[in-house]
Amino acid sequence: MTLMHQEPQAGRGTALEVLGRSDAVKMGAGAMRPGSRKTVYVWTREDISSAVNAGVDLVAEELAGSERDQDLMNMVVNAVMHILENPNTSLDEVIRENYEEDPEEVRSWWSGW
Repeated sequence: MTLMHQEPQAGRGTALEVLGRSDAVKMGAGAMRPGSRKTVYVWTREDISSAVNAGVDLVAEELAGSERDQDLMNMVVNAVMHILENPNTSLDEVIRENYEEDPEEVRSWWSGW
């Protein structure tokens, strides 16, 4: 994890850009009063992926009773990671990006829930 702080410019919100690192998640702070300070945390794509996968593993160890449960949690991980770079994505786009099967086939894995 990288902890960064950027001073705001008078009358403008801050924007944090991590240059030269394509794996960094860019974050910004909204409008701030001149002279105020706000800490902005920046995590890399790898940091986020590790945290989300660790959360899935934690839940799976205690609660996931079937392969179908595990598959669904993995679908959520894939969706989270895809949304980081494509915030207006659809589930079909997530499926096309992460699975060999077409969206209709993948959706059928959970039919009847």
